[in-house]
Amino acid sequence: MSKGGKSDQEEGEENMAAWLLGLNTLKIQPFKLPPLGPHDVRVGMKAVGICGSDALRLADYVVKEPMVIGHECAGIIEETGSEVKDLVPGDRVALEPGISFWRCDLCKEGRYNLCPDMKFFGLPPFHGSLARQIISLICGALFPEHFRALGENGRQNLDMDNIDHYWGLSWLIVHPAYLCFKLPDNVSLEAGALCEPLSVAVHACRRGNISPETNVLVMGAGPIGLVTLLAARAFGAPRIVNVDVDGNRLSVAKELGADGVVKVSTNMQDIPKEVETICYVMGAKVDVSFDCAGLSKTMSTALSVTRAGGKVCLVGLGHNEMTVPLTPAAAREVDVIGVFRYKNTWPLCIELLRSGKIDVKPLITHRFGFSQKEIEEAFETSAGGGNAIKVMFNLKSKRMGKGGKSHQEGEENMAAWLVGLNTLKIQPFKLPPLGPHDVRVRMKAVGICGSDVHFLKTLRLADFVVKEPMVIGHECAGIIEEIGSEVKNLVPGDRVALEPGIGCWRCDLCKEGRYNICPDMKFFATPPVHGSLARQVVHPADLCFKLPDNLSLEEGAMCEPLSVAVHACRRANIGPETNVLVMGAGPIGLVTLLAAHAFGAPRVVVVDVDDYRLSVANNLGADGVVKVSTNMQDIPQEVERICEMMGAVGVHAITMTVPLTPAAAREVDIIGIFRYKNTWPLCIELLRSGKIDVKPLITHRFGFSQKEVEEAFETSARGGDAIKVMFNL
Repeated sequence: MSKGGKSDQEEGEENMAAWLLGLNTLKIQPFKLPPLGPHDVRVGMKAVGICGSDALRLADYVVKEPMVIGHECAGIIEETGSEVKDLVPGDRVALEPGISFWRCDLCKEGRYNLCPDMKFFGLPPFHGSLARQIISLICGALFPEHFRALGENGRQNLDMDNIDHYWGLSWLIVHPAYLCFKLPDNVSLEAGALCEPLSVAVHACRRGNISPETNVLVMGAGPIGLVTLLAARAFGAPRIVNVDVDGNRLSVAKELGADGVVKVSTNMQDIPKEVETICYVMGAKVDVSFDCAGLSKTMSTALSVTRAGGKVCLVGLGHNEMTVPLTPAAAREVDVIGVFRYKNTWPLCIELLRSGKIDVKPLITHRFGFSQKEIEEAFETSAGGGNAIKVMFNLKSKRMGKGGKSHQEGEENMAAWLVGLNTLKIQPFKLPPLGPHDVRVRMKAVGICGSDVHFLKTLRLADFVVKEPMVIGHECAGIIEEIGSEVKNLVPGDRVALEPGIGCWRCDLCKEGRYNICPDMKFFATPPVHGSLARQVVHPADLCFKLPDNLSLEEGAMCEPLSVAVHACRRANIGPETNVLVMGAGPIGLVTLLAAHAFGAPRVVVVDVDDYRLSVANNLGADGVVKVSTNMQDIPQEVERICEMMGAVGVHAITMTVPLTPAAAREVDIIGIFRYKNTWPLCIELLRSGKIDVKPLITHRFGFSQKEVEEAFETSARGGDAIKVMFNL
């Protein structure tokens, strides 16, 4: 039996979602959910953000068939499965979009974010979360402790290969309850939705070991760069500098607390001068640099400006191959640390938001409703850049309440579906039955991530391809409306931020605590997993983190990008003795700046080609910013400028055709950062305590109508002054 009364589908409501049907084609259309399992939750989406991956192609992920987009999301639980103990209907939750299967070596090692079989919302071929409702579940007992408690025989008896049948019509739209994180009362659903990008930042800060002794440079002032700024600050980074090519985004970074911002160019020849500027603005050595852009220019700048023995965290996933000066970096023992998504970041992100240490609200620059027109406008806004930082969908509900019957009597659950290239449609999104460990969350705040924009524009991101319509969105937060029978720590009415990724909990990575690289992860809006830009979603209760009273739902949604920055800081071991360089002042670069400072980094310099984004980094507390070009020939001068800004000795770059050779010669560790892991609690605490404030990152807000969804994505895709575009459902 599920808890929370009848489902919305039982009341005659058709679940709608935003499907990506083709190139630049999104359409809102019905999205049928499977029956609610015992460990599932059905969540009413309230806030779904547009990620860059939703609007653009990212790496090798290719959309081959219609897919529901979205993975930055938060909502309200409407129904829970019989085994869900910690969530109840009415709980406001943020959803972690990725699902791992906990059977690969990566998951068993605790790195579920690297799980090769991960299912991620809105990442081909998995549907996203841009829908009115979505089902989240724990397959059997997928939460690590529960899974391990089964014993070897119990684990072997779980038929993971036939899980599609267990999940109903498509397991691609089911999500573990433990991936729904209850939001504190003071954290909005929008903030909950932003827990997804914030988780990227939190994970990045963890990877970078950000601390009060770590000066941070954030390259890029987009949504990820900005949440990285916030996360770094929350991790204690004493000085953070943001770099970007956009002056508007740099101004946002400055407002968010960057100690300095540097506007750079896209010219490689400008790097030497820009490095000098970055060093000058930083006023100290760059201990850790977060490249939130993933370009040859930004990576070359970061490698050149980071102090000997420092770390360069590659947060932004740009080009697969880059020509960078690794030999000189290796000679200085500069570690290159990869950051991919996140792992176990939602609790931290929510705590950071609750405590006030991080405020993601400023990142939401645009908000759209959930109509066909709004979805198209939202993606145009997100893809167009400009002043759009985080584009958020706000999925309005027609009723409110805690538990009991579904609160959409006669209302059809709608979601933003990616139905084709540049085509988003608000259509019904049917939720599966609530599982015992699941929660149903009414989405309130959903941010637009770069991945959302990538999928919208190219139907692929790295190896993830949208082959069929998919609900988008993964940066989200909402209110729990219903909980499963086994959910104990959440109740209807709880405001939660959702961690969007679900590890398999069987692989070595998951077992080792690195579920963020779990090959079987299921992640919101990572094909074929549906995202969270919907009125409601069902999500694992354990991945819904309750927001403190002083955190908004928008901040809860920002826990996702902030988690990326936090994870990066952790990976880089950011601390009070770590000066940080952040390459890129986009959303991830900015949250990396914040995270580095929060981790105690004494000085953080941000590098970017955009004046606006560098100004945002400055406002966010960057200790210095350096504007660089996109010209590789400029790297030596830009490195000098960065060193001057950071207060370090300038080092000239030596560019090689085979970029990794120089780094190896200097024993530079190349540390990957993917998403995040176990970052939501820290992110929420950083936000709650005020150590990180992500509110300035939210530059645009949109409702949840077709027009607003389209406008939001256009705003996010355009760039410019858009840092984080947030949907308010």
